Amino acid sequence: MKAPKIIQIPEKMEKYYGSGNMLHPELSMVEELVDLIPRGSVATLDTLTKELANRYGTNVTCPMRTVNHLKRLSKADTLVPFWRVLKTDSTMLKLERYEHWATVLEKEGLRWEITRANQIKILIAENQLFRFEGAS
Repeated sequence: MKAPKIIQIPEKMEKYYGSGNMLHPELSMVEELVDLIPRGSVATLDTLTKELANRYGTNVTCPMRTVNHLKRLSKADTLVPFWRVLKTDSTMLKLERYEHWATVLEKEGLRWEITRANQIKILIAENQLFRFEGAS
């Protein structure tokens, strides 16, 4: 694996993340962590990016690049369970065929509903929320 790309947080992003450095994750980094989420559990994008930052010694991880990698995975023939990563509000990321992936989560024991904003919200019990070991 090549060295991770780490940059200074761009000035225009400092109001969201503060100053410091930002990880631009590689696809393999995202795959490695997502692969840890067990069947019947989900993780939030926020915990995923925090764990990546923790592992690579940065202040933050670029969430846009992380989502772009999840989108690539949703279009690929892969066994990496990208459908188990949700937004912080427990709604599904709008990935390729996300309606299908909601039914996969249902088969894994999770329930869901359609919100007023026509989004798929996963109804998570506390024991279904996966936390990475190093996440704060």
